[in-house]
Amino acid sequence: MAETLSFPEPHDVVRQKPSLRKYLRYLLFFGPGAILASMTIGQGQLILGPQIGAWAGYALLWIITLNIGSYAVAYVGTRFTMLSGISTMDMFAMKTRGGWINWLIIAIMAVFVPTFAAAIITTLGHSLAWIFGVGHYLIWGIGFSVFAAILALLGRYKVLEVSQAFFVAVLGIGAVASVAVLRPDFLEILPNFAFIGNVPDYPAWVDTVPDFTKTPIPLSMLGYLGTLTISIVPLVGYLGWIKVKRWGIFRGSADPDGLSERLFARYRRDGAIDYLPDDSEETNKSRLLLRPLMVDLIVAFAIVSLVSAAYMIAGADRLGRSIPTDVDLLKRQAVIFSDMAAWLEPLYQLSVAFALFGTVYSAFEAASRMLFEVGKTVRAGIGKLPYKRFMLYFLIYVLALGIPLALLMYGGLSVLLVLSITLLFIGVIGVVIYGAGAIYLSQTVLPRRYQLGALGMGLAVFCLELLLLPAIFFFI
Repeated sequence: MAETLSFPEPHDVVRQKPSLRKYLRYLLFFGPGAILASMTIGQGQLILGPQIGAWAGYALLWIITLNIGSYAVAYVGTRFTMLSGISTMDMFAMKTRGGWINWLIIAIMAVFVPTFAAAIITTLGHSLAWIFGVGHYLIWGIGFSVFAAILALLGRYKVLEVSQAFFVAVLGIGAVASVAVLRPDFLEILPNFAFIGNVPDYPAWVDTVPDFTKTPIPLSMLGYLGTLTISIVPLVGYLGWIKVKRWGIFRGSADPDGLSERLFARYRRDGAIDYLPDDSEETNKSRLLLRPLMVDLIVAFAIVSLVSAAYMIAGADRLGRSIPTDVDLLKRQAVIFSDMAAWLEPLYQLSVAFALFGTVYSAFEAASRMLFEVGKTVRAGIGKLPYKRFMLYFLIYVLALGIPLALLMYGGLSVLLVLSITLLFIGVIGVVIYGAGAIYLSQTVLPRRYQLGALGMGLAVFCLELLLLPAIFFFI
């Protein structure tokens, strides 16, 4: 008879009776979500959000609502690993012919992580050159991106988590302050989060805006949705972070990676996950072990939604007929803050610098960990490399391609176009592929007792479909 495992004991706080103190202590679970939020809050919110708000007003706030789909995908995929101990990427490699999902994700990473690096070198450089008032933006952007890469190589996960929580807090304070001073009509704003499918046309005055190119509205919507989602990079990186945090089945384990490898080897030998307990006490315990994941994702979603909405609302109320384009992107948006109060402009500058530096710093760690998790499933030699050495090789590759691309942007290549296409692939297409695979694994590989129920399954599929909704408008 196969040996059955027992789930570890959940955190004490999740067993406590409902109280304000209990739910405040839940906030201590917020960790990997800070990295998700920091990676998400960046160029999209600082550039695309106010730009869309400037021409569409409040009408497209419902795109922020669609983003709940990526958090559902993150929950389903990570839930599978927290219950089974097996990485979803290991299962994809085993269950698909030649591991084609893994190779597709690797290809998306190989192409679009360097383009993302180029875009952020450009925008980070612009913000720092503006803040300090001296130097060429490319020198600032390249210098601080290299600095971020060194920090990622030398840093520990806990430092990353705490620093990203700080970056997110700074940006969140800036966004909330801006909207608080605006005093918008929330009765006019709030319904737009629910008016899904309301798509305005470009107003006639945008034709008079210098350097503004009218991107097809569905592509603009998909690109912005891509900035909001938990992209494919942190989705897979999350599978490594839960081992570092020792959540789920890894709680109390001295060697989470070793445990995961042993359980996957057992699955390959037996062809089934037959080691999870069947009794109700253990299944209830497994649900409690998922609580940190739920709290982490809910807090991250709330922060990203709040900041994203604030910048779109500020763009609608303050930019008027002045749309930020590829020329002085960030400086022109300072009007959102300076028109309200002069002291808010330095806060905006600080928020921008922290947001963009936080994005590149966390993205280097997340992209490296993500590619390591995916690559070792299709190439055994990758798994034998020390993680930091793998990160070094990957970051050299990213910067070796990203810096020349940033130089092309200096020569006239559109930052917004590159950013929109990049985020479409890593933030929408990649997420939908991963999400469909995660739902399939959850319902076919996990024992029936641990599968999503009918309601959970229906919600997961519905949330996945939300991410595809803007694409429908290409055909309308």
